[in-house]
Amino acid sequence: MNLLVARKKVLLFGAFGAVGCLAGWLIGEPYLFVAGEVAARAGAKEAPSLISRPTPTDPPPPPSDFLDRLKAAGAKSGDVQISLIWFDTNDLDLHCVDPDGSEIFWKPNHRRSRSGGELDVDRNAGCRDPIVEPVENIYWAKGTAPMGTYSVYLNFYQQCPRGPSESDYKINVLHGGERREFKGTIRKDRAGDGPKRLIYKFQLEPKVEVFAPDTFQLAPGATLRVPIAVRREFFSGKVEVKAERLPASVTAEPIVLQPNQSEGELVFKATDAATPGESPIKIVALGERVSHSADPALVVPKSQFSLWAVISIGIWTALLALGLCLALLAGQNRYLGKAPFASDRVPLALVVLGATAAGFVSGSVGQVLYFVFLAVGIAKLGFLIGWVLLGGLLGWGVSFFIPNLDGKKAALAGLGGGLLGAIAFWGLSAAAEWIGRFGGAVLLGFCIGLMVAVVEAAFRRAWLEVRFGERESITVNLGPEPVKVGGDARACTVWARGASAIALRYWIRDGKVYCEDVPTQREVAVTNGDTRTAGGVTVVVRTGGLTAPEGDRPPTAPAPQPPPIPVPPPAAPAPQVTATPAPVPAKPAEPDYDDGLPVPIGPPPPARPATPSILDLDESPVAPPAAARPAVPAPAPKSAPPARPAPKPPVPAVSKPVAPPAPRPPGPAPVTAPKPGAQDACPICGRKAPGKPGERYCMVCDRTF
Repeated sequence: MNLLVARKKVLLFGAFGAVGCLAGWLIGEPYLFVAGEVAARAGAKEAPSLISRPTPTDPPPPPSDFLDRLKAAGAKSGDVQISLIWFDTNDLDLHCVDPDGSEIFWKPNHRRSRSGGELDVDRNAGCRDPIVEPVENIYWAKGTAPMGTYSVYLNFYQQCPRGPSESDYKINVLHGGERREFKGTIRKDRAGDGPKRLIYKFQLEPKVEVFAPDTFQLAPGATLRVPIAVRREFFSGKVEVKAERLPASVTAEPIVLQPNQSEGELVFKATDAATPGESPIKIVALGERVSHSADPALVVPKSQFSLWAVISIGIWTALLALGLCLALLAGQNRYLGKAPFASDRVPLALVVLGATAAGFVSGSVGQVLYFVFLAVGIAKLGFLIGWVLLGGLLGWGVSFFIPNLDGKKAALAGLGGGLLGAIAFWGLSAAAEWIGRFGGAVLLGFCIGLMVAVVEAAFRRAWLEVRFGERESITVNLGPEPVKVGGDARACTVWARGASAIALRYWIRDGKVYCEDVPTQREVAVTNGDTRTAGGVTVVVRTGGLTAPEGDRPPTAPAPQPPPIPVPPPAAPAPQVTATPAPVPAKPAEPDYDDGLPVPIGPPPPARPATPSILDLDESPVAPPAAARPAVPAPAPKSAPPARPAPKPPVPAVSKPVAPPAPRPPGPAPVTAPKPGAQDACPICGRKAPGKPGERYCMVCDRTF
């Protein structure tokens, strides 16, 4: 069978299979997510380590003794913050020299520098309204502090009334996301301004920091995406992030964060042979002349059997199988012109139950084998077996609602589809597991539908070509199970509008194709090209490896001889025929399939000379039966009356028949030119008979016309 002829059904089945599995996937994915969350909270499965997306932390707040005073004074903070507190009523001053050389202190034109630094809090200034918990603060807003060297000074400006000669102080400096604290005592040892003491020098330079989870788990044979984040200071270039000191059988590809990116993901992969245990690793961020690292812990857990995983994967594959089978059933019925879920061979409830059971069994078995093979480092083999088993069971199940589809061949086709689905799952799981399941499900459905249709077309020996019109036709396999054609869509394989409930039945028995005309209960062996009509469809038998039955093989032409001379009824006189006939080959005997139905008798034919019967002289060929009526043998010849010799047979009104050719679809047969009269009159005897042309039967002449 040329597969190009069946390409319509092949592509239709592939498309319906893909859509069915996609529908199952759309229901199964949310189920997996919800079931996983519920099971984790209930303790039914070990919850994975929580890998939250890291973000650069805010700078640490100042100590509490600073914080209270700064809040009360409304002090601000940023990339750089320098704060001073002391514990008496004296007037101490905070000074800072920025990288530009500008000094920030209490004088009005020095309270703010061109680089953005500002003295926003100044207490006990000039000993006016002194307090015992004073505070001063200098800051650069976030993103404004320039690179370079900063110098922090403390000046004992004035000893206020009731103030001691020396003061205890604390200075807290924030830069680079870290805080440093300095404390001491400063003494007023001179008159006027001073003394001025250098407290701290620091430098702001390009810097990058990387942040990652402290701990994360990576199961053997799994892929894990670990989020990371970086923070740049005085640097805006690319940053490469990579993992180092990884254990054996674990890999991670480095990533590059562009200047406008601060977050990304490292993809860790573990083979099935990964050794369980905890390993400290290093995640390194590298920029131009800057670097930083984080030290998380990577945990490879021991494999443990999970009943939750077995059940959840079984239900997921059951949804997949249910969607596939319902889609293929709808595709088969659409191809046959029936309602989407009409099922004459198997009840719809049984289709649903069988598909669900097949999917659950294959998914559960695959997950159990995954745990078994995980212990020896070949866990993916379990997934492969599960997908292939799913395909085989579904292919075998599809054979129950596709007429005469061999179950073993359909199962083999399903195995191939399952294998391709597993390959797609492995290939796409590298991006994400849900993407792998999506691609595997779609390809599984498409390949099973495609391959089942290919097997159906490639291994058929006989089939029906059903024509609904000039450009619309389908094919249906023939086999031991009868293929029914009729107007009852539920009871018939092929629905024929306007036909009786079951008009025709076809099947194969003993290597031959048989057809039964159900209303008349006639059964006959047919050959390649046999054409019949039922309602608005035309059914043609096609064979590709069956032998023609003996009764339907083309007969060899016999030697020319006069045809048998039947004896007519005595009340049927006919006119004298004087034409001289030419010898013609005799037609093979046709069996009599008279159904015994009464035929109305028309008006008597015109009077003719006294001859026994025109049938005694007629050697004209008998027209072959119509396409929908099997050939019937002629009655045994009867001897002519001895009173007179047999006259010459009449010349037929049409051309001489030739020896029948090789079997081919029967067409209109040559008939004897009808005598003048009504169209429904027999062309030989003139008797009228009801029916359509080619199906009227004359009881006198024992022939159809």
